[in-house]
Amino acid sequence: MKRLVPVLALAALSVAACKPAAHPQSAAPPAASDASAPSDASNAAASSPAQTDSGAPATPQAPQLAMAYALGLAVPTDQVRSLMESHQEACERAGPDQCQVLGANANAEGDDSASATLTLRATPAWMRMFRTRAEADAKDLGGKISEASTQGDDLSAPIVDTEAAQRARADERSRLTELMRRRTKDLDQTLAVEQQITQVQAEMDQASSELAAMKGRIAMQTLTVSYESTAMVAPRGITAPLAEAGKSFAANFIAMLAFLLVCASYLLPFAGAGALVWVFVRRRRVKPAIQPTGQVS
Repeated sequence: MKRLVPVLALAALSVAACKPAAHPQSAAPPAASDASAPSDASNAAASSPAQTDSGAPATPQAPQLAMAYALGLAVPTDQVRSLMESHQEACERAGPDQCQVLGANANAEGDDSASATLTLRATPAWMRMFRTRAEADAKDLGGKISEASTQGDDLSAPIVDTEAAQRARADERSRLTELMRRRTKDLDQTLAVEQQITQVQAEMDQASSELAAMKGRIAMQTLTVSYESTAMVAPRGITAPLAEAGKSFAANFIAMLAFLLVCASYLLPFAGAGALVWVFVRRRRVKPAIQPTGQVS
């Protein structure tokens, strides 16, 4: 009996030691399900529309615009030419890397009307400053802004197409160069390949020039400033037709008088010649009656 007690104690200890081992086995299925959870999450993430590697659209790029501006300034007649020259000098002082004068002309028609035109090409920063200054100059002289317009030409697609064509021509030139190296013994084939390489190179040079011109239009903006005297600006409002008729009355009257004088200068010689012919014919028809001598009435 005494010997059975240690045996039973050992059996109880072995049973107690086996019970904790059973818990990991029972907990194994949840562990397996946890391990499979990341794979399911990765599959869901792969099929999610928020993924940017394959399904999401690319970020749109800013358009490459070639900007062109037009500005009309109405100032007193005696200030038209001086204002245009001051703006031209401002562009020339800025230097060709900031501003370039493409054209300038001024016309005067008597003492009442004058006009001028100035065309510039400048960087965007300098252009913004100059446009603000030009508008302020016109207002300081008692004038106003008669016209202001903006036009942009999107060159993004032409630039992308030209660059892609350049890469394709470069690859073609490399293939032709390699072909010419392999066939150096055949003179006719070598000459034909050289002609193709020359043609491809000419196309590449032309495309490079076009690409540089397009990028130059983007880097430098153009502005056309039109100056005119305030008397030449068309009136606006309800009384605009009456004011326009009053402004053009003197000009129309002088123009009609000039037209009549021109007509008289053409008709006067014919009228003089006709008058002489008429006098001559009339004198031939009218003869004085001559009485015979020696007759007594």
